[in-house]
Amino acid sequence: MFFAPWTPPTPIEQQLQAATARGDWDGQIGAVAAAELYVAVARVEADGLVPPAPLAPYRDPASGKRCLPVLTRGALPLWQPDWVFQRTTLDVLALEWPHDKWHLAVNPGQPAAAVLPATPLDRAAWLEVYAETPPPAPGRLLSLYTGPLHGPLAQGLACGAPLAVRDGVPWNELGTVYRDYDADRAVLRDTWGVADPAGWWHLTERLLTGAGAGRDAEFALRAREGLAEHAGTAPGSGDAQGPTAGSGDAQDSPTTEEWRQAVTQVLVHRAAPEAEVRAMDAAVTRIAEAEGRLRSEAVLQPDQRVASAAAHDLACAVVVARLGLAARLCGPADAERVILSAGEAARRTYGSWPAFAAGFQLGRALRPGGAGDPRAAVHGLPGRAAPGHDGAGSSGSSDYDALLAHRVLTADPASPWLNIPWS
Repeated sequence: MFFAPWTPPTPIEQQLQAATARGDWDGQIGAVAAAELYVAVARVEADGLVPPAPLAPYRDPASGKRCLPVLTRGALPLWQPDWVFQRTTLDVLALEWPHDKWHLAVNPGQPAAAVLPATPLDRAAWLEVYAETPPPAPGRLLSLYTGPLHGPLAQGLACGAPLAVRDGVPWNELGTVYRDYDADRAVLRDTWGVADPAGWWHLTERLLTGAGAGRDAEFALRAREGLAEHAGTAPGSGDAQGPTAGSGDAQDSPTTEEWRQAVTQVLVHRAAPEAEVRAMDAAVTRIAEAEGRLRSEAVLQPDQRVASAAAHDLACAVVVARLGLAARLCGPADAERVILSAGEAARRTYGSWPAFAAGFQLGRALRPGGAGDPRAAVHGLPGRAAPGHDGAGSSGSSDYDALLAHRVLTADPASPWLNIPWS
């Protein structure tokens, strides 16, 4: 019988397997110190419906040792409705270890497994290694090698990649956690106001419409595209970020003043209230200023413009789908449906990954609160501050995060934006 070789889901499992194979205790500890570790918890306990059960070891069949099990992220099991996972780290385990004679079992029963002694001396060594392990660098592109890498589901997940890079989670994971059960529920509740399945459904449906930047902004963007089409400079082949680089120059597009006048004429023709005319004029100004910043950051080329800001909401829909699954507010089929719908909407609206990327950045800038919108907050690892973040979702740090994620996704050879065809 032929058995396919095992593929390590992430570099952590690869490092742990290699260290265990060569009997390298230091290598095992180094891999575990760099990992996010997860402990299984019955959902009824995590929800506070029953008192938490006392920690109980199991006897590892391979080593015969009494062990407490933890899992690395790539070793987490398939989604189950009644079992959830809480994050921890090696230093927390070292400080809170309950019994000197118990061992730590990492990924028991899997190819990337290790059984580590946990005496006081061992735990002191854990703390030393953990203290010497650099914290995760911001702006990392993480992938699950066993997750979707091609096809419609992968493309939908890739639409959420700017937020996955920002949050330090794999872009192509649709499973049992986003960060961990408590954190995922807290983000949905505190950031999005969602605490039940009905609220999750309502939020995803709203995000899939892509109207987060506001009706005024989308109307103004469509009006500019109509003006450009009339002038013969609209993008071809359905590309919503036009003109494409090299197909024209800045003077081919309508100027901001021409654009403002055209929008005003349309509204006056419709006998729109004066307040609506002023709001639309303000939207044109905000978009023009935001696109100017995007050009200065090389997100947009001098001869390019953005036709829709919907990409930001579509990216949020992908993340909310992943959060809803992790928080057990929906099942895998529901989350997958939302992600596929987000990918389909992105393909209808944009003509390329660069067009989507620019739409994401513009949509982010135009949301209520702009770059400082609370959805920019990053939730760091327990026991470690998130590098480069103050935890408050401040405008400066979130601007940096968004630009860093954009540069990673447009330059890293492993980026889904460089490896998944747009259509």
